[in-house]
Amino acid sequence: MNYFRWKDEDWDKLIFSIRNKNCILMLGPEASLEKNDGKIRPILEILSKELANKIEKGQEQKTSSLNIDHTNLGLISQLYSMQEGRDGLEEKVFSFFTSKKREEYTKLHENLADLPFYFTITSSPDRMFYNALKKADKNPTIERYHFCGKNPEIVTMGTGKNPLLFYLNGIIQEPDSLVLTENDLVDFLVAVVSNNPHVPANILSELHENNKSFLFLGFGFKHWYLRILLHVLQGKERKRRSFALERFPKDSVDFENTIYFFREDSYRIYIYDQDLNAFVKKLSVKYKNKSRVGENGDNGTPEPPTIFICHTSEDQDYASALQESIENAGFKTWLDKKNLRGGDKWDEVIERTLKTEIDYVLILQSSALSRVIKRYVNSEIAIAKKIQKYFKPGIRFIIPAKIEMDCFLRKDLEDLHTIDLSNINNIKELVTAIERDQTNRKGGY
Repeated sequence: MNYFRWKDEDWDKLIFSIRNKNCILMLGPEASLEKNDGKIRPILEILSKELANKIEKGQEQKTSSLNIDHTNLGLISQLYSMQEGRDGLEEKVFSFFTSKKREEYTKLHENLADLPFYFTITSSPDRMFYNALKKADKNPTIERYHFCGKNPEIVTMGTGKNPLLFYLNGIIQEPDSLVLTENDLVDFLVAVVSNNPHVPANILSELHENNKSFLFLGFGFKHWYLRILLHVLQGKERKRRSFALERFPKDSVDFENTIYFFREDSYRIYIYDQDLNAFVKKLSVKYKNKSRVGENGDNGTPEPPTIFICHTSEDQDYASALQESIENAGFKTWLDKKNLRGGDKWDEVIERTLKTEIDYVLILQSSALSRVIKRYVNSEIAIAKKIQKYFKPGIRFIIPAKIEMDCFLRKDLEDLHTIDLSNINNIKELVTAIERDQTNRKGGY
């Protein structure tokens, strides 16, 4: 099979993306494994076989086994629901996941929990990764998508220490939210495509950000419906390469088509044949080696500061181009998402983000900004000014930057030193200002 070949520089790209909060972890059902009948199997495959056995036992005068794939959870769940009712299916699935040792985690999840993924999407309802994160002294937040229920407008986006774990196919605590049967899958796809019920707005914004990359582990690229799902979730063409670890059945007819479809058709997903456990273990080791204390006594590569780019809508194109230049300089960025403005809870999200995730607020001063009378950007600036008061004198939080040679500067920012970014390719003054302030924050001031 013609998988893509993993190269040494791919490790550097992936680790750089994770460190700079540009990589979203996508955990599929084939990443959650459990020993069963002497073999290591995906946990959803074990569930499917248990349901199939119950179906056969419930059929009277049955002389042979069902002539269907017992690992096909969607079909088996459909048949089970027809025999035992939806409530019977939900009870069986709930009992399956809350029994035995399924509240623990695997070595794969333990190694993943050591990495600073700020946002993970999982398509399996097990809690293995959640438990591994707790064991790693992290405080994960759980959110879910309910394909036939109510969903929050906005959720709290995660950080490396407080990651967001988003259950795309529902959670065990709400059995009716689970995507189990084939009918559920169709309804789920219709709901996601139509955004009714809606996916939380900032979840979609994060996924649509074309500067983000993805790491898919056992997600299931062999399934037809994943193309539909990714078309909606990924949005426009990607700038960065994404990585997927996937093993196709031998002699798969669709293998080559799938490989090249996801690489060529704007997704930029490169699929590799790698053992999940060995890959994640190596990733964890390499990440730690990149961050550990060096031989000369330095502290390794420090976490780069995060810059919030505050701008008016007329300057959106400039802000997006500036974002790329800033990230190329080694900083992380947070560009406010246009499609979130006006959300009922957006004030709360912005204030929480600025307090907990942001090191600097870069305000793009322009003729357009000077003309703004009533716009959401005013609220962002007001929140930033309120937070600036908590810093001791001499420490910068707000950095005004004029992006035009001749433009009026806002009076409410005139007490702060404004840098010149009228040349988008010359960000030296910004880099110098941040580096100097980072030194001050460490006690050099």
